[in-house]
This record gives sequence, structure tokens and C-alpha cells, in this order.
Amino acid sequence: MKKLLLGVRWVSLLLLCLLIGPSLLRSQSKRPQSAEMQKYATQALQALNSNQPAAAAAAFRAVLKIDPGNVDARANLGVVAMMQGDWAGAEEQFHKALKLQPSLWKGQALLGLCELRLGHEVEAAKLLSASFPHLQDPKLRIPFKLRVEVGLQLAEIWRRSGELEKAATLLSQLRELAPTNPDALYAAYRVHNDLAFHAIDSLAVVAPGSAQLHRALAEHLVNDGRLEDAIGEYRKALQSAPGSPGVHYELGEALLANSHLEPGLAEAQKEFESALVLDPADAPSECMLGKIELWRASSKTAFEHYARARNVSPGISCANLALARLLEDEGKSQEALSYLETAEHSDPNDPEIRHRMSVLYRNLGRPQDADRELSAFQELEKVHSVLNKALQEAHPSN
Repeated sequence: MKKLLLGVRWVSLLLLCLLIGPSLLRSQSKRPQSAEMQKYATQALQALNSNQPAAAAAAFRAVLKIDPGNVDARANLGVVAMMQGDWAGAEEQFHKALKLQPSLWKGQALLGLCELRLGHEVEAAKLLSASFPHLQDPKLRIPFKLRVEVGLQLAEIWRRSGELEKAATLLSQLRELAPTNPDALYAAYRVHNDLAFHAIDSLAVVAPGSAQLHRALAEHLVNDGRLEDAIGEYRKALQSAPGSPGVHYELGEALLANSHLEPGLAEAQKEFESALVLDPADAPSECMLGKIELWRASSKTAFEHYARARNVSPGISCANLALARLLEDEGKSQEALSYLETAEHSDPNDPEIRHRMSVLYRNLGRPQDADRELSAFQELEKVHSVLNKALQEAHPSN
């Protein structure tokens, strides 16, 4: 049988899964440990360190000749077979190990990965879903990489089979376990993207022509950069349900994104004012009206809108940032600082806030604080730059 070559990621994962050394001698037959078995365990370790999996497998088989009930030797044979790309051979060894010890959760997880490689997705799902909760037990000392890999593979099985809610729940657990893992973040993106499309499909079936469907389509079109089409869908949503909360605000945002010329500003202004009629405490709409007045160079009117937004929502970052800028323009730096600090507390990952904090601290004679904020700003800018470049390459016409 042709054996597949494994990538570095898989090899490093499987090396962590091996049980070698004194623990190798765990046996179902209760036979006493022997110097000869210890010798073979040492040989297996040396062979693996020398990248000689075939020699390691021979040493594990030698242990099994002495003690056929040795669970760890049997499971390690399965791991070595996986390292060699022999998935069928690994499957056989893990089945034998699990007959000796059904609660060998690491072995069950690895068997699930083997079944997946062999195309047995139903069996793989059963094994991975049964073992994953047990892999979190700190007493078992399960390698972190194995826990993540099992979670990722199980989530992908559920995604492909349409069990999106189960996949999303699992990925939420996985993100708590590995919050910075790129594979986990990407898997979460794919599942939630599928959930979004599934929801739109369901809306089209159960509520065609509804405000909710038009709003969902509009949001999708905005994300795709098709603002004119999105504006049309928002208008249809308002025709279906004029009092729908949030739609006036979202339409206003789309209008502003589409044009900063006065006709566009006037249209957007009407939508934000309509949003405030429905909800006088709509602080984001007040912020957007303030932004429109800044574009019109009406600082006094802008200040009034931002002040009203902050009055109903003291922590709102858009109002605090804008008020700080207006106060700086009036030379009220110390007062501006208090607004910026509130904005930073609400939204520490906004690069504009961090940059203005740096400039203001510098002006106030606080160079260490200024350097700290400048460093934070530069790191955030790197992230935004990478993301923007990727989006431009993916959608060059947007």
C-alpha cells in the first residue's frame, strides 16, 4: 500500500501523542515489568529521536511479544503508523488498543482522525465527538495540539453535514481553548458565514418580501461593496416595515459610504433623524449627525449632536473621540484628555484614538505616556494594513 508523506504539523502533533519511557509498561495482563521491556522502550525512544519510525515500530512489537496486553505499546504502534501515513495500519492498532482499554480517550481521538483520513466520516464523527470532552481533562495530560486538531476536524465534519449550530458551539469552546489559533479563527469565520447564508435562505422561504429578508440582503451587499444595491434593499425593508428599529440608521450609513456630497449628506441626515424619532436615545445616530455637520464645517452644531450622544451613552467612543478633537481645537487639552481616556476605555483597539492620545500626551509634556500610545497605534496600524491589503487583493474593484 502506498504511504502518504505527512507535513511537519502532523508529525509534531503525533510525536506529542506517543507514550514512551517508563509509562510504556502499562499492561492489561498485569505482568511485571522486565528489564528487557525497558530496553525496547529505550530503543523505541532512540529510534524516534533519530527519525527512524520503522525501528521504533519494531521495538514496540518486541514489547508486545513479551506482553501482548500492553496498551501503550499497541497505541504507540498506531501513532507510528500514522507518522508513516499508514492510516489503515494505524486504524487496526488503535482498535486493538481500545479493546484492551475502551476509556483510552487519546487513542479514541487518534482513531477518529484515522477514520477521517480513510474516508469513514460517520465513524470519525462518533469517535471525535465522544473523545473531545474527555480531552479537556487536565489529569489525562492530553497534548494541547491534539485537543485543537480534534476540535477543528469535528467542527469541519459538522459544517459539511449542515450541523452548523453544533459546529458553532464547538468552535466557541475551541476559541476559548486557543484564542489566537489561526485555524480555529478561520473555521469560526467559515461556520458563521455559512450560518448567515443559511439564515438568508430560510428567510427567503418563510418570509419572502419581509423587511428582515431585505435587511439581511442589504447587509450582505454592503459587505460585498455593492452600496447602490444595498441602499435599494434598505428602502424595500422600510417600505415593508417603516418602524423597523435600526434600518434608518443602517440606510444612513450606506448613503454616507456611497457619497459625501451634499445630496448624499442630506439624504443620510433624514434617515438618522428618522431613527431618532423612533428612538430618542439612539446615540449612534446622534454621532452620525455630528459627523455630517463636521463635513459641513459646522463645528458648533456637531458639538451639540456629540454632546447629546454622550449624554444618553457616556461611554460611546465616537462621541468622546469627536468631542476631544473639538475641545483640542479650542485649546482645552486637559478637558479633551478626559474624553479621550473614556473613548480608549470603550474601544482600546481603535488606532485613531491611540494616535490622538499619543499626540495629546506629547502636547501635555508626558513623553512616556505618548510613546506607549504611539507604540499601540503602530501595532494596530500594522494589523489594519495587512487586513486592508488582503481585502484589496481579494476585491480589487471595491
